[in-house]
Amino acid sequence: MNFIIQEPESIVCMVELLDKCEPTCQAEIWSIFTAILKKSVRNLQACTEVGLIQQVLHRISTTDSMIADLLVDMLGVLASYSITVKELKLFFSKLQGEKGQWPRHAVKLLSVLKYMAHRNGPDSFFSFPGKNAAAIALPPIARWPYQNGFTFHTWIRMDPLNNINVDKDKPYLYCFRTSKGMGYSAHFVGSCLIVTSLKSKGKGFQHCVKYDFKPQKWYMVTLVHVYNRWKNSEISCFVNGELASFGDIAWFVNTSDTFDKCFLGSSETADVNRVFCGQMGAVYLFGEALSAAQILAIYQLGPGYQGTFKYKAESDLLFAEHHKTLLYDGKLSSSISFTYNPCATDAQLCLESSPKDNASIFVHSPHALMLQDVKAVVTHSVQSGIHSIGGMQVLFPLFAQLDYCRPSSQEPDTSVCCTLLSFMMELLKNSVAMQEQVLACKGFLVIGYTLEKSSKMHVTRPVLDIVLAFSRYLSNLQNGIYLLKQLCDHIMFNPAIWIHAPTKVQLMLYTYLATEFISTVTIYNAVRRVGTVLQIMHTLKYYYWVVNPHDCSGVIPKGVDGPRPNQKEILSLRAFLLLFIKQLIMKDHGVKEDELQSILNYLLTMHEDENLIDVLQLLVALMSEHPGTMVQAFDQRNGIRVMYKLLASKNEGIRVQALKVMGYFLKSLSPKRKSEVMLTHGLFSLLTERLMLHSNPFTMTTYNSLFEILTEQICTQVIHKQHPDPDSNVKIVNPRKFLLCAALLS
Repeated sequence: MNFIIQEPESIVCMVELLDKCEPTCQAEIWSIFTAILKKSVRNLQACTEVGLIQQVLHRISTTDSMIADLLVDMLGVLASYSITVKELKLFFSKLQGEKGQWPRHAVKLLSVLKYMAHRNGPDSFFSFPGKNAAAIALPPIARWPYQNGFTFHTWIRMDPLNNINVDKDKPYLYCFRTSKGMGYSAHFVGSCLIVTSLKSKGKGFQHCVKYDFKPQKWYMVTLVHVYNRWKNSEISCFVNGELASFGDIAWFVNTSDTFDKCFLGSSETADVNRVFCGQMGAVYLFGEALSAAQILAIYQLGPGYQGTFKYKAESDLLFAEHHKTLLYDGKLSSSISFTYNPCATDAQLCLESSPKDNASIFVHSPHALMLQDVKAVVTHSVQSGIHSIGGMQVLFPLFAQLDYCRPSSQEPDTSVCCTLLSFMMELLKNSVAMQEQVLACKGFLVIGYTLEKSSKMHVTRPVLDIVLAFSRYLSNLQNGIYLLKQLCDHIMFNPAIWIHAPTKVQLMLYTYLATEFISTVTIYNAVRRVGTVLQIMHTLKYYYWVVNPHDCSGVIPKGVDGPRPNQKEILSLRAFLLLFIKQLIMKDHGVKEDELQSILNYLLTMHEDENLIDVLQLLVALMSEHPGTMVQAFDQRNGIRVMYKLLASKNEGIRVQALKVMGYFLKSLSPKRKSEVMLTHGLFSLLTERLMLHSNPFTMTTYNSLFEILTEQICTQVIHKQHPDPDSNVKIVNPRKFLLCAALLS
């Protein structure tokens, strides 16, 4: 029934004894021991004090596979609670492979990383053992702050010894009373919290907060007493920043007596049924009733916050500007009556840590005392440990080992990449400092390069899911723009990483880029528009070609040293890439000349019809939808020359699309500019010559395109049958087309 480890030193004896036991016996004990660890934080603290992580890491490479699985499971539980710098260095040393092989059980050890990044609760807290008289005793309070109301605030986690005495136990969160029994308290009954205000001995008011407080879970509890002079006063109870309960309560205790029975985690009697059993974060008493907005802002700071709301730069978290204003406008800081936090302790003494300028409410020294076995516990997160051993760079050598095999296998393990990436992304999500580190050392460039050089079997659907999830996270993050740029440039827009991945993975990536990614608001600040269009055009040319461009175009193709999507799949992927380019160009309602130049360069240097047709169709769509800016840019960059190159194509589809581009171009030009472009160089005559190259037979499709230019009524759709008879509104705009048609018809 009582599963709390009483003698931490005996853990060392147990480990040494297990070295001599049979594997089945070891397995049974380790599995039971891990279950015990999960039951209580006090057990985890006992293991941390004797350095169990270090002892297990020294043994893991010599154990058999079954025991290694159990030890890794236990290490995950311990490391998510606390891991020191020394232990972290030892952990990474156990992952260092050589001669193309991981050390024994190293891949299993990697899974511990998944647990490390997921931490709940603060790094430091007060630990209450639930023993008789185990509480924090506050010094006498001369006068209770009531003029503006008051607010009690802390983070708690209930960690009961057992569930046998649930009906009898009434663990107290706090008790602030005079020697006559008048004052304020809050205690738990089952999973409910009862807030009490005693105005005279035995007479008072109670308010029940009907919230299901579950054991082993952290909650932010904020109890706000609002004082009203002329009507009933009120109480509001907030859990995790949200209002859980409120009501009227005549709570003002009218007394000049000293509050000399003040305890955190116990009643004034401090008997075993009235003491708190669990963990408590930093405790605050504010001398005014905080607003709901202020409480929600405090919740954004998380359970680890222990400051006094003075300095904007003290938190390593990102939150909204309006929350920052509420937190650091000076009101919260000046209203702190007292605060105790587990980092500000000296042996059993709790140092009161409110700002020096705030008036003291205590009779004498404001410092409190931890009684019995109440401890201030400081744990070490993996985030702080990673900073101490060199930051995010320590992970990069592990990416370089992606192609290493397990000692018993000839194939690389595809789960490694996913594990490393998810660990890295979790670290980045929780720390601005880590994000700045990755930016400074170009982390995504390094990872992109290792993924490019490693076996393509690592680029799996789970890996893409992590990348896309992180992209979504960064695109919603105010300060995530620069990191998103790096992620895009070196991973998401890098075709060398994706070209050999399963087609479904590639399709998912490019669908995301062309739809969800392009529609986010912040993306526009993150993506360098022209650079991205150039990058995608390069991707189409060298990686996602439909027909190998080497023989005809002289382009040395890339992405040929592994499995590629088939032709049909390539066409689907190209469609999404071209849609992405189109959205990118159209987002600001205007093409940049360099973007159009990259499209024209592609059309000029590629000579395979299959590689040209869809890009040419994109150009037609852009010319029809954005004639204003497109035609001007097309004129500036002499796009008409590229169209005449395409008019010599053997493929009628290419010739027709080129004619449509010409049609949209001529339609939007002024008469003066049109004659300058077409007549100066005799381009109508040249058009005849070009079309005569392949005019046998001369088809209705080509005729329709020429008729559209003649009347300047161009449509994007290719018409193969006879066009409708023209009505009285149709005008002949380019009469020189008659000569061309006559020559072709003859």
